[in-house]
Amino acid sequence: MRKLTETDIQVLRLLKKGADNKVTKRQLMDKAKITARNLYDAIEALRSLGIPIMASRNVKDPGYYIAQTKDEKINGIAQYKKQIATERHNLALLEKASIDDYLNNAIKSPDFWRLYGHDLIKVTNITDHSVTFKIKSTL
Repeated sequence: MRKLTETDIQVLRLLKKGADNKVTKRQLMDKAKITARNLYDAIEALRSLGIPIMASRNVKDPGYYIAQTKDEKINGIAQYKKQIATERHNLALLEKASIDDYLNNAIKSPDFWRLYGHDLIKVTNITDHSVTFKIKSTL
């Protein structure tokens, strides 16, 4: 565990208790005059002390708060578990993805690129296993 910095202490002072008193990331950054990276580092340091800092990932009501009840803690942790499940799913998809299949689709079908909004990219087959990508024009 690292020693708390002035930034860590400042972030702790800005955080409110209870899920109804969330402080947004932007508010914390602006009030503390810090970057997002500094904010994340401070929150991690504070959590390492056992402070239950939760983050609401609700787009309509985002923000950080210090959990005051067991339910707030459970709900806060549930949001992280959901995020982890999403990341695991995305990781599995990426691990399963085949670069060769993807590139072969690009070679065989110019429409493949247009479907994904890449009509500015020209894909040229050099050999059976290599292609070149060229930007057709710039914006």
